Amino acid sequence: MTQRSATTWLFVDAVPDFGGHEVMLLRWLQALQAPGTPIRPALLARAEGRLQQQAPAGLACPPLPARAPLWRELAALVRQVRALRPECVVVASGALGAHVPHVLLLRLMGQRVLVYVPLLGTFASMGYRLGHWKDRFVRWFYARVPRGWVAITAGQAAEFQRWARPAAPVFVLPNTVAPAIEQAARLPVRALVAGAALRVLVLGRLDAHQKGLDLLLAQLAQAGPARLAGLRLCLVGDGPYRPQIAALLAAQPTLAQHLELRPWMAAHEALAASDVLLLASRYEGVPLVMLEAMALGVPVVCSDLPGTRPYVPADCRFAVGEIGAALDILHGLRPAARRQALADAGRATFDAQASGAAFQQHVQQLTQAVRAHFSLVSGAAPAAPLRTRFPKA
Repeated sequence: MTQRSATTWLFVDAVPDFGGHEVMLLRWLQALQAPGTPIRPALLARAEGRLQQQAPAGLACPPLPARAPLWRELAALVRQVRALRPECVVVASGALGAHVPHVLLLRLMGQRVLVYVPLLGTFASMGYRLGHWKDRFVRWFYARVPRGWVAITAGQAAEFQRWARPAAPVFVLPNTVAPAIEQAARLPVRALVAGAALRVLVLGRLDAHQKGLDLLLAQLAQAGPARLAGLRLCLVGDGPYRPQIAALLAAQPTLAQHLELRPWMAAHEALAASDVLLLASRYEGVPLVMLEAMALGVPVVCSDLPGTRPYVPADCRFAVGEIGAALDILHGLRPAARRQALADAGRATFDAQASGAAFQQHVQQLTQAVRAHFSLVSGAAPAAPLRTRFPKA
């Protein structure tokens, strides 16, 4: 048998979409290319995807076939694993239920598998159809399959360990932002003159359930003019909920005086025209737009979630769905001094936890922890195949 490569880690992302999770995967790959890093990364992605097109030079493997049946995709995965003989395979799953066949196949082949996933809450809590049954599948089987998990906050790692009881460790690799955002000049905090509105930005995919836009719009539609006085909300983005938002604004001209719908634009451009970023999501990983706002000096008001707690102070978080509390927080941010203090604190938190330098350090620490867990430094034997008996719950 061909000997396993001493340093190659194969990263697998088989979805055609390109979102925040893929942005972070690219940053991870780039960090592993830094001088002195003991890992040689390789990427296996779909032929038609932006991830394949944007992969760092020399890292992309022959791609997975475009629009092919699953068996052909899995066959291509087997070929690459046999060719590279990696010491570890990192499966980048944008959701907990993604890439399950890939992970099972890799473990049957005896590979050491890490699953890198941004959302580790229960399916039921996120409103998935048959969520309780999917949670049982994870708890009683799938959580025991990988040799390790990679979460993006310690809170999410603890939540997953609590409900899924994984057999392997849950490591943490916090998110970061694109270098251009980090290197951009901080945006000035605007002083509001008498009668001026606080400009509140809601930026991202226009999805009713996950992003909590149904909750936000229901509260705004019920609130009277006095409740919304002094606030100007701008929803920027595209997605399946856009027609419903447009219809609501057309039907309620009074609401349209306080709420505007605009097409997608770059984060820096949207944030530059705003005083506060608002996130009303029911669930999130670590929102990149939140980190981008912190880097640029824009205060953040958001739902109280495992992915936001390490970054946003408690008095700027509200319970999921409590839009009335969010409005109270926003009204309290009219004084420029208050927003300046939040902007300064947010940038300090960003520098310590989510800057490029911090991310590079996080990658180094993760690499050392994973290799120690696999005992790769001492050259231990390969992973056991999946037929090994799982421990009892």
